[in-house]
Amino acid sequence: MRVKALLLDFFGTLAKIDDEESYLDDVANGLSLVLGLDRGKSLDLFLQARRLANAVREASNVEIPVEGQAALITALSGGDVRAVRDVLVNAMLRHLVPIDDSPGFLRWAVANFKTAVISNVTCRCYIEEFLRRIGVSVDVLITSDVVRYRKPHRAMFKLALRRLGVKPEEAVMVGDDDVDLGARALGILTVIVGDKTQGDLNFKDLAELRRWLEMA
Repeated sequence: MRVKALLLDFFGTLAKIDDEESYLDDVANGLSLVLGLDRGKSLDLFLQARRLANAVREASNVEIPVEGQAALITALSGGDVRAVRDVLVNAMLRHLVPIDDSPGFLRWAVANFKTAVISNVTCRCYIEEFLRRIGVSVDVLITSDVVRYRKPHRAMFKLALRRLGVKPEEAVMVGDDDVDLGARALGILTVIVGDKTQGDLNFKDLAELRRWLEMA
């Protein structure tokens, strides 16, 4: 096959939260300051809002962006929605780190293929900042907070193909989760990194995937 384009998932494939407990501590501390509540109550509000948002996401494949999650928190507690949003965004950015050698893989990928990052994410800013930190620019960025649909909705993948100017058979979707398998509905070969689900092909890490792409 002739691979012209890579469609890359973000969370779980290229980046992750370094430590969930520390991330939640940062969220709780920040919300406590802006809401004037104790840490325990602040964390409970965040987790409640996240559960509600996730329930909507899973039922509808429609994104609730970080602004929506902040609005849920302030609806439950009062406070300034912009200040709450800033707490959520800054906590995520402080704890966002690459998976394995994803920066090296990305630098190689953009030098050899058309590239798109396709992500279910509450703020496009997370990916933009991640790419800025590692000094990489991709051709196309498709995020659910902008498109409003979430993977596995085919609109996410169709938009990436259109903007890259490639056919489904010329692209490979790289992800780590069931939602990335939505690309199969368009005839896109779907590769899973890790063992959370079964793709058309599975690789243990990005280094193994790169070796396969170099021979494809």
